[in-house]
Amino acid sequence: MERTLTHEARGAARGEAPQIRRAGAAGGVRTDIQGLRAIAVALVLVFHLVPPALPGGYVGVDVFFVISGFLITGQLLREMEAGGSVNLPRFWARRARRLLPAALLVLGATLLAVWIMAPSGFVPSFLLQLAASAAYVQNWVLAAESVDYMADEAQVSPVQHYWSLSVEEQFYIVWPVVALAAVLLAAWAARRRERPGGGARPGRPGGSGRPAPSARLCFGILIGAVALASFATSIAVTAFDPAQAYFVTTTRAWEFAAGGLLALLATSAADPLARLSPAVRSAMAWAGLAGIGVSAALFTGGTPFPGWVALLPVVATALVVAAGEPRTRWAPTALLAARPMQWLGDVSYGAYLWHFPIIVLVPFVLGRPMGVLDWGAIVAATLLLAWLSKILVEDPFRTGAARSWTNGRTLAITTGAMGIMLALSLVGVDTAEKRIDTARDEVSAALQDPDTCVGLPALDPDSGCDPEPAEPPIPDPSLADKAPERCLSPIQGSELRVCEYGAKLETADRAIALVGDSHAEQWLGALERVADRENWSLLVMAKASCPFIAGDRDFDAATEAGKRALQQDCADWNERAVEKLEDTPQIDTVITSAKSTNRIVAVSGKSWRESAREAYAERWAALPESVRHVVAIRDTPQMPGNVLRCVTENGAEASRACAVPEQEAFHEDPLAEAAEVSQPARVSLVDLSDYFVVDDEASPVIGGVLAFRDSHHLSWAYSEVLAEPLGEEITGVLEPEPAPEPAREP
Repeated sequence: MERTLTHEARGAARGEAPQIRRAGAAGGVRTDIQGLRAIAVALVLVFHLVPPALPGGYVGVDVFFVISGFLITGQLLREMEAGGSVNLPRFWARRARRLLPAALLVLGATLLAVWIMAPSGFVPSFLLQLAASAAYVQNWVLAAESVDYMADEAQVSPVQHYWSLSVEEQFYIVWPVVALAAVLLAAWAARRRERPGGGARPGRPGGSGRPAPSARLCFGILIGAVALASFATSIAVTAFDPAQAYFVTTTRAWEFAAGGLLALLATSAADPLARLSPAVRSAMAWAGLAGIGVSAALFTGGTPFPGWVALLPVVATALVVAAGEPRTRWAPTALLAARPMQWLGDVSYGAYLWHFPIIVLVPFVLGRPMGVLDWGAIVAATLLLAWLSKILVEDPFRTGAARSWTNGRTLAITTGAMGIMLALSLVGVDTAEKRIDTARDEVSAALQDPDTCVGLPALDPDSGCDPEPAEPPIPDPSLADKAPERCLSPIQGSELRVCEYGAKLETADRAIALVGDSHAEQWLGALERVADRENWSLLVMAKASCPFIAGDRDFDAATEAGKRALQQDCADWNERAVEKLEDTPQIDTVITSAKSTNRIVAVSGKSWRESAREAYAERWAALPESVRHVVAIRDTPQMPGNVLRCVTENGAEASRACAVPEQEAFHEDPLAEAAEVSQPARVSLVDLSDYFVVDDEASPVIGGVLAFRDSHHLSWAYSEVLAEPLGEEITGVLEPEPAPEPAREP
């Protein structure tokens, strides 16, 4: 590989854009790297637009990471060798001019579009994500949310893709510091060897006789250490918690480091790549492109990633970069250097920035499923905006008047712009939350108004209401998960959270406890209304994905280590819940429910359902004697995973268009089966299944009310709708009609 280090060193000292060039390359720019950028952004765009078409297209991000590590390390090496040090302010200012103007432009445009286009229920979370993106900590925010059980089916933010930009920015902050540390380490070692008596050999005036390690060598050692530590972390965290591992910087740093090690190799005096024949380098390039293609085609959302699996796209990218631009007839050089590829590579940064907000926000405006023409329009709009932002924003800031700004001025202006974007996003959250409160109050008022044809009145044939209203359902799907109250402990941890509603424990006519997983907690809205009406004290103890049971949840989707931790957390939480019931003898009734399809660890050769039935019965039998009633609520139906999207796209037709056959929506419920065979004097079953079925179909819209907040949880609104029938069932259990007196003998 030929190098022009002297020319490049001068360019680095002047602050030119980072490019590791090869003599003879068109325009001095690596066309193979530009082609790789085009491939990477195309993979990501297709993956986000039509995921089934390219289920592993997310590896385009890994391609970008390796390229960034290669280019930035090369730039730092040239600066170190030309000037003997690394100018941190100049490096950061150059990166800020290159990246922040376009990124902040897209954030500003997205902020405006969110207020105009996004449903009100999504706006607060979108604004918080915008703030995280402006501060370049989006990846850590998403990592924290990845363990939120209730966020599994949450609406994707239009700036979620900024997670990878956040990782890159964090890399740009840390990597020059690592380079400077290498310079200082080399200087320290040199001074130590030059000191008299500093380990000198006999007969020599000083020094050890061996040359002090160079800054390049120290940099290589540090990069290698980062690579090994990060790769080990990536494997470990991916095995334990793949959702978090995908986003955090520590599991991704090795990908940048891989590019960095390649840059060290490619710019070394003994560059072994320069001795490879064009034929070998052509084969390397094709092998690398094939590896990227295989990753994109065969990886899926279920692939544990990054971990060791990410070696395939990372090594594949490194092979293409290492091959350079081989001049053989069958090399991919011409393909990567083709004008369309070069153009797409030039605008790849803007295309990455613009595509995701468009993909997320446009469906809110269309109100219907997107088709091929819509996809084409989104691609065209993305490329047009990417080109415009490059020539109007990126290029002027990189090569125009802004290039003459001092480092301090550049950093002050860009940091100030980030602060303004951060403030605008956060200030809007309070206003957006007030809009949600107003909309929720309007829905609650409509549900409580006996003269409105929504909810149960719409299902009453004698009410004169149309059971299928011509209006879109209430609440808006974006509000389905915005419950007035929520009391649910996270899936991780065993702390017992207790929430109190209704009357005070000391003055209540009765004390009841709602205990179980999120399918128990979903009845909070209904039970709170019942408690207020009956002067009951309601204590809620609920934990995500943790039923109130004397057995172990399977957590079959988790890794082995993660499964053991979650099982222990759930078991400890169960014991604390029982202790709370023992310590509160006023509680005479426990109400519970659980997701019917959450598997329990099978015991003694029995099926998991048989084991679950016995474990529920065992838990109820072990409750303190002060608990005289156990009310088990049969689980609610489960809908397709895209139910809210279906409702959004079909509007007033959703009650039919999004319904599923009754037998598909309802599943065998071990908790209900346990209640049916338990002591009838203590355990009772409440079954409200009929309130979800219309003409033998389970519908997400019942009586004009959106019944679900995701594929398997009730919406807060429909929980309130069912307060009356649920209250009647429970009071009937707690206060049974007196048995008729036996007939007297004549």
